[in-house]
Amino acid sequence: MATPPALPFPQYLQLLDRHERAALDALGTLRPDATLPPDGADALGYARDHLATLEVWAWLLANPGSGWDAFDGGPPPARYEEVLAAIGRERDRLTRQLVDVGPDLALDYFGRPGTSYDVARLLAHEAISVAAAAGEARGTPPSPLHPDVASDCIDRALAHWSRSDAEVDWHPAPAHLVAADTGRSWWIRFSDGDELDPAIAPGSAASAAIVLTDDSAALLRWLEGYAGPSPRVEGDDTTLRMLRVALGHRVAPAPRRSWWRRG
Repeated sequence: MATPPALPFPQYLQLLDRHERAALDALGTLRPDATLPPDGADALGYARDHLATLEVWAWLLANPGSGWDAFDGGPPPARYEEVLAAIGRERDRLTRQLVDVGPDLALDYFGRPGTSYDVARLLAHEAISVAAAAGEARGTPPSPLHPDVASDCIDRALAHWSRSDAEVDWHPAPAHLVAADTGRSWWIRFSDGDELDPAIAPGSAASAAIVLTDDSAALLRWLEGYAGPSPRVEGDDTTLRMLRVALGHRVAPAPRRSWWRRG
């Protein structure tokens, strides 16, 4: 993947606070059984998952010598209103913790060495994603993202989703994603049509199987699987579908040849 840009630590804290507040505001207007894009999760389950994310990182910041998977937060609140109130408390707690520890606290980051800077970046992007999903479910457009922020979200998401050690059949040529407004680009390998075990991994510059170009925010939205306009595509529909499967997008079943045309 491309080297992530050095967004300042305070900017991640500002993004975390701003988009968490927007997310909570939008979630608060939804019914617990409302459906959130892009995957169709219900609002209660989605909010509980988000709360669990905030809780584990707040615990790790308070216990930096522990492993991230050692956290046991217990059962989540039962009522939707209680979940939303807990999200607000965890947002405030995390913001205070990150301000107090600064960017250089060493801790376990998904089983590898990381820092509080990595956590701030992760949580800022998490808040952006939750605010976008909840806002769309409410029927309001997402908050505009600065191109550098959107490109940073793309960079972190692709790295986070990467499965370099996956035992899959990789497509022989990489995909090339291009953010037109920042000039950043990413080369990724992708699994060759395996819908049971989709995978992506960092790739190297080469003759691309497919090139997708759009502004950073639109490209991020497409990568996350939202419906809407696709990026400008240089490549065929079959390869595009393979890439979308590898990214975990919901796609229509591949067309099957009629039995009388096989052979």
